[in-house]
Amino acid sequence: MCRAKRIKLLLGKIRNKLRRSVDPDIYVLSYPKSGRTWLRVLIGKYLSLKYNLPEDEILSTEFMSTSSGLPRVKFSHDRTGQTIAKPYEQLSRDKQKCTDKKVILLGRDIKDTLVSGYFHATKRKEWFEGTISEFIRSAQFGVPKIIAFYDIWLHNRHVPKSFLFIRYEDLHQDPSGVLRKVLGFIGEVEVEENRLDESIAYCSFNNLRKLEAENRFNDGTLKRADVSGPESFKVRKGKIGGHTEYLREEDVVYIDKTIKECRIEFAKIHEI
Repeated sequence: MCRAKRIKLLLGKIRNKLRRSVDPDIYVLSYPKSGRTWLRVLIGKYLSLKYNLPEDEILSTEFMSTSSGLPRVKFSHDRTGQTIAKPYEQLSRDKQKCTDKKVILLGRDIKDTLVSGYFHATKRKEWFEGTISEFIRSAQFGVPKIIAFYDIWLHNRHVPKSFLFIRYEDLHQDPSGVLRKVLGFIGEVEVEENRLDESIAYCSFNNLRKLEAENRFNDGTLKRADVSGPESFKVRKGKIGGHTEYLREEDVVYIDKTIKECRIEFAKIHEI
């Protein structure tokens, strides 16, 4: 490795350590595999275009937001990440840390989330060795954990000083409208339409797959794990309703039954 590259990596590590020590002003929260990388790149690309910031930093949201003169924005899975593999019973219901924060919650269809999560845990990270049916029933990765995550935030949505709920499906249907809403929420007062359009074009599914294959950002967040397996892409399919290709009928019945029994009124999140 050349000296310049070693210095760059060292500076990156130092910068990341410093970022983690600073409390963010805004959290963008999501359950794993809900589409946050896409939203993250959309925000980063827009800010890089408008404020002439380096493109290779667009995944570094805290750097991009503060360098744009905006509040510090941080993406988080709120302790539900697959690395931790914490059982759903252990998820904290105390969200007082967000009392003086703004929170964006990104949601996605539970079945699509589970399928995407399964391939991430088996093809990218090798954290799970069972079948997809076993995966969706597990306490560490399955339906109970996703439901617990949404239920916790449903009952804590009034804790932050400001709360915005967006859906992955809406981002697909109206990327311009959703991205404009998100940018406004994080403090971007005058959203430039041409930059918005350019960012959306840049973040098309095909282009993100290409960037991932090339490891354009030298970041594990968007780096393909196995060049021989199509399911190993971080940007895997980006398809709404894709779970129908992988889940058996009994799996779908189990998921629907579990959601119904928990009686979570997801629609209430939209009332905010």
